[in-house]
Amino acid sequence: MHSQDVIEEQYREAVDLLVEKVQKDPYILAAIVAGSFSYAQVWEKSDLDVELIGRDAIRPTQSFFSLVENGVNIHANVTPRNAFKRAIESAQQGSFMHSYFSHSTLLFSHDASIQEWYDKNASRTNIGERDKQFQLLNVIASILPSLVYAEKQFYVNKDCLTCFLSLLNVVQGLARLEVLLNNEVPAREVIQPALRYNPDFFNRVYTDLINCEKTEAVIQDTLNAINAYLDARQFIFQPILEYLIAQKTPRTNTELNADLGRSAHGKNDEASEFDDESFDFVCQWLAWKGIIRQVAMPIKLTVKSQVSMEEPAYYYDGTVGASDASQGHLKANIHAQIHQALDSLTDTLRGDMYILAAVLTSNLAEDNVWEKTTPHLTLILRDGTKFKQKEYQLIEDGIPFRVQLHTRSDYRKLLEGTLQGSALHSILAESRVLFSKDSLFSVGARLPRPYSVGDPSCLQVGERDKHSQLLNAGANMAAILAKAEKWLHLKHDIDYTFLYLTYAVRELARIEVLLHSETPRRKVIYQALAHNPSFFNAVFTDLIDKPKDETMLRDALERIDAYLEDNLQTLFKPLLDFLEESGEERTITDIYTHFGSRQLAFELACEWLAQKEVIEQFSAPIRLTKDSQTSVEEPAYYFDANNPFL
Repeated sequence: MHSQDVIEEQYREAVDLLVEKVQKDPYILAAIVAGSFSYAQVWEKSDLDVELIGRDAIRPTQSFFSLVENGVNIHANVTPRNAFKRAIESAQQGSFMHSYFSHSTLLFSHDASIQEWYDKNASRTNIGERDKQFQLLNVIASILPSLVYAEKQFYVNKDCLTCFLSLLNVVQGLARLEVLLNNEVPAREVIQPALRYNPDFFNRVYTDLINCEKTEAVIQDTLNAINAYLDARQFIFQPILEYLIAQKTPRTNTELNADLGRSAHGKNDEASEFDDESFDFVCQWLAWKGIIRQVAMPIKLTVKSQVSMEEPAYYYDGTVGASDASQGHLKANIHAQIHQALDSLTDTLRGDMYILAAVLTSNLAEDNVWEKTTPHLTLILRDGTKFKQKEYQLIEDGIPFRVQLHTRSDYRKLLEGTLQGSALHSILAESRVLFSKDSLFSVGARLPRPYSVGDPSCLQVGERDKHSQLLNAGANMAAILAKAEKWLHLKHDIDYTFLYLTYAVRELARIEVLLHSETPRRKVIYQALAHNPSFFNAVFTDLIDKPKDETMLRDALERIDAYLEDNLQTLFKPLLDFLEESGEERTITDIYTHFGSRQLAFELACEWLAQKEVIEQFSAPIRLTKDSQTSVEEPAYYFDANNPFL
């Protein structure tokens, strides 16, 4: 390993070399570097993220480039000037896009307007009040599903391990909230500033939680602390409450999403950073808490439907009532209530002539439901059926349902394009057809993929799909491991290293299950433990309840690195086979072309294999635009399967 000073100098030289080349290209107006180089420390496994802004009439050979300078890998986007302007000006303050640019560095600009846009929109501390309100709401919308899932694992499934992992996701979101509340634009790593702003709370739900035994009392205390934190900050929901107060009558989810989505941007269009589900879940959660009231109003799922369903509608009367779903107290009859509501909804859906089939994609077993369960359904519509949105939340006998709409042909394409071993494959194979008017979706009928709806035996994964899934998982794993190693060796942050270790173990569990030709399920760690208990106990479960130290985590990361090395021939088989059969250097563009995909997984896999000296990395010239007269360098790779040093 080189000294940190030598590594940082290498990266500075790489940036200088890239700038020297692209400045000579008259079609490139500016360059921005983001990521670790711009706002933190780089280390020997870092890469560079660069935005290149071109002329409006630019004709890039592609929008994304993998480049290399001075031995440093560079991920570069080429964006026309007007598109860049729209992206940076439309980004809400405090959003991911704002964060990305606010933690970047403008390397050069030949256009004064780009410099002006950058200076105006790339501030780390200037967050307008309206944008902050909607960003807070956006963050809370991403937190609540994980919080409810954690509560379910604890109260219903009695699974403290899965609950703990879900709580780590919740805490990440709460840290983002805390940073925004202190008028700072969140960076990718938000735990550290959140600890500075609110040490008592984040030590309790993060530092102390990571380093203690995960008993029921500890998990309960963490859940109590998180709910108290949110209860004390109900002003976060002010945009929704003010909207409902102004309306004076109940407003449906559809109306809430449309109206508040426009308000978030101050525009009269439908653009919104919120997906269709975000406000739905937030409002449902507020109703569970007794903060707003829920009623039902009629809705038709398609333009020509003659049958009406019901969707939730909400109003605010200024009072806070008792929650219908009291935390930790399970209704004895909730399983029967959910199934009665499902039967009733199924009968209504069956009466719509435009709906061909309904598929239940949730596990509604008695030991897997509670008051906050929201069953998910997929509805297959006749081809040509017109509908205004793809997802709706419905309500039947007080039970919320999430439904997703597909036309018959679109759903068939979805099935045919689904890789075995993917999350969607797992959902489909364990789902249940509620009714069908079409033989393609009949119970037990074979679908256009080699599995049947509702047939768990079809969770086996074929060789081709397995290797495709393994390559993606292996590439993701290499990237996560590099982050964990950086936080251990360079930043010396034990807790944050462990946080990345939890991400790594979840990806490793997917790999282990795929290696056994099985489809990873939601609780994939338990599947992996059954296949390889010695390894997963050593790198994860044996560490969970102990205070963490550098020696312990270094040993775990080394074991993980050895695991990847032991399995690399299988993990990256499609890529290595292609390079071996080529018998010569192949550029990253050649690799993308051969596989018909520009997935970042190929680049990450090549970078990791080159670091391990399994393949050799070279460089080859490439032009950024069809009219460019100057070239930059992209990586090229060579693999010799007979290399005696492998």
